[in-house]
Amino acid sequence: MNSSLQQESMDFDDDCSFCEMDISNQVQTEFQHAEFGDTRLTDRLVQIGDELGSSPAESIPIACENSASTKATYRFCDNESVNSNDIFASHRQAQQSRIQETDELLVVSDTTELTFPHHPAKEGLGDIGTAEMDIHGVKVHSTIGVDPQTHHMTGVIDQQSLIEDRQTGNTHDTNSNDEPIPLETRHTKWIRGDRRARAWLPEDVRPVFVHDRAADDFSLYAEIINEMDNAGFVVRAQYNRKIRTPTGEDDKLFDWSGDLPEEGRTTIDIQQAGGRNARTAELSIAAGTCDLLPTKSAPDGADPIPVNVVRIDEVGQSEDPMQWVLLTTASVEDLDEVLTVIEQYRLRWRIEDWHKALKTGCKIEERQLQTWDRMDVLLGVYSVIAWKVLELRDLARENSSADPAVLLSDAERAVLEAKFPELRGESGKAYAISVAKLGGYLDRNSDPPPGWQAMWKGLQKLRMWPEGYELGAD
Repeated sequence: MNSSLQQESMDFDDDCSFCEMDISNQVQTEFQHAEFGDTRLTDRLVQIGDELGSSPAESIPIACENSASTKATYRFCDNESVNSNDIFASHRQAQQSRIQETDELLVVSDTTELTFPHHPAKEGLGDIGTAEMDIHGVKVHSTIGVDPQTHHMTGVIDQQSLIEDRQTGNTHDTNSNDEPIPLETRHTKWIRGDRRARAWLPEDVRPVFVHDRAADDFSLYAEIINEMDNAGFVVRAQYNRKIRTPTGEDDKLFDWSGDLPEEGRTTIDIQQAGGRNARTAELSIAAGTCDLLPTKSAPDGADPIPVNVVRIDEVGQSEDPMQWVLLTTASVEDLDEVLTVIEQYRLRWRIEDWHKALKTGCKIEERQLQTWDRMDVLLGVYSVIAWKVLELRDLARENSSADPAVLLSDAERAVLEAKFPELRGESGKAYAISVAKLGGYLDRNSDPPPGWQAMWKGLQKLRMWPEGYELGAD
């Protein structure tokens, strides 16, 4: 049996058409439930979301348009009553409405490094890279939700800002507190993010934790299986760890999985990146079941952990072939189930897309606040804006069944429906295409999906009309 899986990638126009974008209406709703103990601060956050969301790639003074609003934004970030935890709490509350219809959510985590080369005097930064590089910054470990049906990112669930001191060898999580919280091991961030996600999710929504090789740790698997009700995982293996096979023999994971019989093949389109050429990779698929044996660092008396294993090997590629060994709690009894596991792991790329939106689209590393405490607040704001940027791109480019309300206000949809009556009852993609058509997109059968420039022009034109529509309705 053969199947085809399309490798997703995020691309941004070289001319930085993000500067033209306006997602302010949608961002405001993510901040309106923030509780700082002062409603004026909540109102200010909503206004900041409106202003920065109107031009995510612009500098704060340009996005805020005047000196008074710019100073108010800086004062907000410097206010001791404001922290990123409360910003994300409001975003998570708004996110609840996006997961209420699902019984399973992919919970994806990853770490990215933020460096601030234009502000070497910024206080509170840690060490990034090697000792020879002497680069200062912050490692940000984020946890996001991804709908396994629509493949859309539901929002940011958790975020840990990790400050590393190379001289002492310590890494700690600022956690928006004055006193940093030490990380016991390099895997603590993964376990902490997964715990917080499980605690936040409703009991009837099953989390499936999807992680890359850096999360490959016996204690993480034990935590999910033994301590979290109704939870599963898909993690790419990093270590050729000791296992026990179904026949009761001790073996090594990579060696044993390499001898599993092929169950089928699939293909993945790999995009060009760095020195790698674009290609369509043909993959051989195998699956099996084994027990992970406790590691030396596991508690005394720890039991082996039963896992299912999916292995894929690229066929016919001699130079840097793809090879994944995935550990999972999901069933792999037939090829369709195995393909589902592969698809779930591939959706881990959504967090890579979001990182690009945060860095390239919102230019978070170019923000010029003097201390990390202030930057941490701004990071919380732009993290939500970057999620909305990604949502907009998805609606315009993918076969999406999302509700158009995630992109457009009631008035904006009404204006579009007046111009394109056939839109009523259609999906978000149909509305997004109509917006792009306002920006010059022709929507011919031979045309590729609309680009950012047509989307932004259409949004700018559309958002000039609702005010007149609402006045006419009154």
